[in-house]
Amino acid sequence: MPPFIPKPVYVGASPLVRQAAERLAKTAIVRVQDSETGRVRVEDFLTVLAAVAGEAALTVGIAPTDIETAELIPGSAVFGPQINDVLTGDASDIKDVRVNCLVGILIKELVPSVVPLSYFDQLERIYKLVASSAGGAAWGHPALTVADDHRPSILPIQVAFEMRGVVDQAMTMAELPPELRYVPCALALASGIRQVAAAIDLSVAVTLALEVTFGMAKMAPMSKAAFEKIAADQGPKPN
Repeated sequence: MPPFIPKPVYVGASPLVRQAAERLAKTAIVRVQDSETGRVRVEDFLTVLAAVAGEAALTVGIAPTDIETAELIPGSAVFGPQINDVLTGDASDIKDVRVNCLVGILIKELVPSVVPLSYFDQLERIYKLVASSAGGAAWGHPALTVADDHRPSILPIQVAFEMRGVVDQAMTMAELPPELRYVPCALALASGIRQVAAAIDLSVAVTLALEVTFGMAKMAPMSKAAFEKIAADQGPKPN
């Protein structure tokens, strides 16, 4: 008889983690909500959550390197098996994806109640897309294959920077260690996809979410120092 191997405990099961994720999703809605009409563009909402999830995967993958002290050029390509491990358990086939990696959480939360598993059967394609497009996309944007009318109108690298403090708060609320920073972000992204089910073709929603997440996980993020330098460079010039 083979030895008994217990199933891993699902990291998304904790009520505290789920509450933190829902707060994160609500904050993302506010970030892209039109102040006059109250309307929210679905693609921008998903992009905020995916950008946050991608940066979290990168942050965990390059640990113990700190974004603020690392000599990373914002927007430049970052690669490494540790990042892939956070994203998919370093798997490119959905049958090999572990439940507690980022994509594993999305699958656990969304399949089959919201979308079929086949919507996630594009991991190898997206890994190749990110690798082949390094340095080719517009600054701060991951490479995307969705149609133009589904592309975000916001800058992913910027919203990930702006939401970093919100993720810090979610981590405190969820009482999670730093290496699980991606967990509330993945749950929030799953919640976002669930919320927009009636407003967008969900195959498009999943593709956009995955491409932004993977792209941002392989893109050096904006640090506070870099942001302040850009703001200073773009400030008013002396007469």
